[in-house]
Amino acid sequence: GADQMKIMNVTEENLDDFIKLCIPPGREKDELFFRGGEEKRRWALQMMKRHGSMAKIAYLNSRPAGLIQYVPQPDEKVVQITCIFVPERENLRKGIGRALLNDVVEEVKRLEPRPSALVTWAFRVPETFPQDEFFRRMGFREVEGGDTMLLYYPLLEGFVYRPERKEYIPQEEDRGRTLIFYDPSCPFCIYFSERMKGARRRGGPGLPVKTINQFEESQEVEKRGKVTFCIVNQRPIESFFYDKENF
Repeated sequence: GADQMKIMNVTEENLDDFIKLCIPPGREKDELFFRGGEEKRRWALQMMKRHGSMAKIAYLNSRPAGLIQYVPQPDEKVVQITCIFVPERENLRKGIGRALLNDVVEEVKRLEPRPSALVTWAFRVPETFPQDEFFRRMGFREVEGGDTMLLYYPLLEGFVYRPERKEYIPQEEDRGRTLIFYDPSCPFCIYFSERMKGARRRGGPGLPVKTINQFEESQEVEKRGKVTFCIVNQRPIESFFYDKENF
């Protein structure tokens, strides 16, 4: 018969389901993903304390099949969708992403005061449905004159999202060092930062490397204005490490 779908908020009870959904099958015991999963657990528990709800899981026939993760940005009065993910091929095109997003829209509309918009940086994962197209179909708009992957969904009549333009503010302490900023809300964070350290070592002079948790050490991010994944000797690296040429 038809698949039974149920959307549930992430709580301490189903936190394991939430973390496992993001880790590639068979990699749960892999040290880098294990550490990444533990970082995510710590992040999620802190977020629940702070905001109550910050993610939802879609269960299909009682099995976790997809997730959406969202973070309030009080200074901009918006809620940022940081991740929407349906890992298994056979669960694509079953309306899971749509159901998850609709649930978040309904939830944030009930918040007092109501946020002005949902905002997301869409990204494309090879061989999956392009995220930006999904969000556009769901009514998201492009930011005028901005990055075509930065999209928003107004929650207030006539609201137009204009993101703050930030530049990197070089710090004296960044001279002669490599800084790697990681996002603990994604279990790939440790895997990515270790890969970057490796790419740095192969790619040039051995500058001392400092790793910074963007969430727990937010003051390190704020004082620098805008940070990228990696800053080398006061120079923000815009390209991601698997774009090896540029990196």
